[in-house]
Amino acid sequence: MEVERMKTLVGSMDGKGPADALYAVAELQKEVGRAEASLVRRARQAGLSWEAIALCLGVSKQAVHRKYGKQ
Repeated sequence: MEVERMKTLVGSMDGKGPADALYAVAELQKEVGRAEASLVRRARQAGLSWEAIALCLGVSKQAVHRKYGKQ
């Protein structure tokens, strides 16, 4: 599950040097991106509008549609 992977990555930053912590942050960003894409798909399948999804994500309707509309 994405949440467990994210927790592991956040925990791996403690006591690490800057390079290792940055690597963990980069991996965390990828994981968050995958989770967001999956949740947007689920939201659309559940009937949420692009406007509702955009509101949840704090972006414009156009931005969320441009990013996920072709999936």
